[in-house]
Amino acid sequence: MRRLLQRGGAEIDPLAYSADGRSFNFEAPLRLPLPVGSYVLLEDEEGRSYLGQVLQKEIINRDGAQVSLELDDDVDQTIDGGRVAGVSARVKLRYVQGTGDLLVRVDGEKMSGTRPTDVFRDADLTAAGAELVSAYLGGRDSSQARLEIGITEIAGAQAPATMRPKGFGRHTFLCGQSGSGKTFALGVLLEQLLLETDLRLLVIDPNGDFSRLGELQTNAAINSTRANPYGRTELADVRRRYKEAASRVQLLGARAEHGADPLRIRFSELGPEAQGAVLKLDPLADREEFSAYWRFIETLPGTRYSLADVRAFSGGVLTEHARQIALRIENLGVADWDLWASADEPSLVDTLDSDWRALVVDISDLAHAEEQAVTVTTILEHLWRRREDRNPVLVAIDEAHTVCPAEPTSKLQEASAAHVVRIAGEGRKYGLHLLVATQRPAKIHPNVLSQCDNLVLMRMNSAADLAGIAETFSFAPESMLAQAPYFDQGETLLAGGIVNRPTVARFGGRLSPEGGGDVPATWA
Repeated sequence: MRRLLQRGGAEIDPLAYSADGRSFNFEAPLRLPLPVGSYVLLEDEEGRSYLGQVLQKEIINRDGAQVSLELDDDVDQTIDGGRVAGVSARVKLRYVQGTGDLLVRVDGEKMSGTRPTDVFRDADLTAAGAELVSAYLGGRDSSQARLEIGITEIAGAQAPATMRPKGFGRHTFLCGQSGSGKTFALGVLLEQLLLETDLRLLVIDPNGDFSRLGELQTNAAINSTRANPYGRTELADVRRRYKEAASRVQLLGARAEHGADPLRIRFSELGPEAQGAVLKLDPLADREEFSAYWRFIETLPGTRYSLADVRAFSGGVLTEHARQIALRIENLGVADWDLWASADEPSLVDTLDSDWRALVVDISDLAHAEEQAVTVTTILEHLWRRREDRNPVLVAIDEAHTVCPAEPTSKLQEASAAHVVRIAGEGRKYGLHLLVATQRPAKIHPNVLSQCDNLVLMRMNSAADLAGIAETFSFAPESMLAQAPYFDQGETLLAGGIVNRPTVARFGGRLSPEGGGDVPATWA
């Protein structure tokens, strides 16, 4: 009887109300699909229409009316040997209750902002149509280019997922656990920025994953991803434009097979603290030796010198300080690093000062962790030194927990972290923008995370990491953050200035081949 009553219409009507013209509360039956992040159309009793986005919802269970039925005389009225005149049951009401944001007032094809006077009671609530939602999402900032990064679902239909390139004028944080598709997603973002904007890109690549950013993969490889947003005709045009843009991608590193130029750094281009860190000289703990070292450096012939030059020159100077410097260099073995450029060899700084559109610095083949730290420090130190040029650049740092960790493990790592923190805090006004990517948010320096105004969140199972993200990125709805453990590979939550509204999307349509990639599980 209870089942019959439930199926017979014992459910509530989908209704909403707003007391401030900015947000709304609603109740709706379970049969109405309203996932968190979806869009709804609200029509009030005065005929006004609004577009809203669902941000919170929960299932409510409560008792409804008590319903009694009298039994006709021709019905068997015997139960457990006794005679009854009827039966009764209490209806159980199960429905959805939630809240959302009112986005715009809809008047035909026109949309306008809501006002505090836009209050209503008992507005009819339905899922918004794809045409209306697409008009809202595409109609804002129509003069700006759009970055097509994959697909999203709107009103039950798939549509291209887009991002606002202007949003990258604020620092961006991308995170996702191993296997979530983080590296693939970062590649898509870099490709779209290269394709659709004039923003310079500088990629610090610890794993060689972006060493092939300047190449173009086949149509079949592009179409193989489930979230490819391109049709056949559109893809042909995108491939043509990307081939032209990718011709200006430069690669520094040891991967000659991808056309990389050698990655070399001239020792004289390091600042005092970085040189001291290479030689394990602390400005305070080793005050006298550090000071003597710099007095010695001032006696070197010329201003362009390598560490080998320092070692050779100190060996020929008959002073105790010079002898100690030569011994320190010899014992540490740092002069033998492949990273060092000779006095006349082109260096990383020379490349940074040249005219480039996108520069990938592949540090994956450097033999020592200290060499990677020196490279990153040199890049960031030089960008900061030239900040008054105000030449905008996006610095993308993959595996950022190795560059700006919350707890540095060496002086060189401290130096690189300090530069990232300074750019995060003050770089935006000089056109220095960060895109920081990692698997573990808790390992990133908190002063870097707190300055990020955009979030790209992929699958994340760690409850502690999600709690930290919710606290730091308060502009991302917690109800949407809570979906992260259930994301498929490539699925993501986008929030901040890079999108009009918090959006769940799936990355796809990568144009260049991945330089790295997992070992295939053919053993299974």
